[in-house]
Amino acid sequence: MEIREESFYLKSFEDRRFYVKRYDPSGKKPKAIVQIIHGMAEHGGRYHEFANFLARNGYAVVINDHPGHGKTAESPEELGIVKKKRGWETMMENTRVLYTHIRKKQPEVPVYIFGHSMGSIIARHFTSVYPVYIQGIILSGTFESRPVLVKIIRTLIKILRLVKGRRHKSKWFNKFFYWRFNRHFSPRPTLFEWISSSREEVDAYVNDPCCGIDCSNGFYNNLFKGIGEMKRAEATLKYRKNLPLLILSGQQDAVGNFGKDALKIHKRFFKQKFQNLTLKVFHGRHELLHESNKEEVFFFLLSWLDEHLSTR
Repeated sequence: MEIREESFYLKSFEDRRFYVKRYDPSGKKPKAIVQIIHGMAEHGGRYHEFANFLARNGYAVVINDHPGHGKTAESPEELGIVKKKRGWETMMENTRVLYTHIRKKQPEVPVYIFGHSMGSIIARHFTSVYPVYIQGIILSGTFESRPVLVKIIRTLIKILRLVKGRRHKSKWFNKFFYWRFNRHFSPRPTLFEWISSSREEVDAYVNDPCCGIDCSNGFYNNLFKGIGEMKRAEATLKYRKNLPLLILSGQQDAVGNFGKDALKIHKRFFKQKFQNLTLKVFHGRHELLHESNKEEVFFFLLSWLDEHLSTR
């Protein structure tokens, strides 16, 4: 099937531009639209293969680059940097603006939300606070944050902000942040072995100038503030209980505590009486869409999307 690709910019409420890429099955109306929310220190271009796969199978895909990421960053120096006070809020707002854009263009086509890693936190927060009507949610590489660790990291970041400023990118802190995940794997020729067990995929990540970036003190402050806000919003979640919700994790995912966090999150949604929950744990590390068994993951996701098209 032929695929039509389109790139454009949208504006947030503060009149700031952010980059969007859309994939469509050419010449036909899509079965549904998948809005992808990418993770930290990567960009929407890394989902090109998956987006093409979905488009060949009748789904449209839209994905935007977050502030300080990919083509939304105005220069290489701006990678990893977000606004002073509203970094997390801007990521949330851009997600809402893109969702609204999709619904206005094709209000009759159902929308799925797919969030990976940090993007899964945004997806969980977004669907907790905005009255959106979606077909289903997919949480990939999602995680729980240990309160003690969060407290320690936020204290470190506060000190770094006071000493160096919010735009400063601390080399040692960024290395420590990634090392927490990477230490579980050996050998470790790079700082990003936790991404995938595929040498080719890890090398592609390392050689991408928009991936594995050093993030600023202000970015980390916003990230952990956002995680806390998401947890508070999710605790009182009153979404429709038949909403299809898929939690996807890798057995060797150090970010998600090797699949244990996915199980905890599944149990929490179950206690909130969600009726259409699926937990799937694959062999693989953090980025299942870039694993050696990625085709198996692609086809599983396609099957899940197809299966839940009729759920309302």
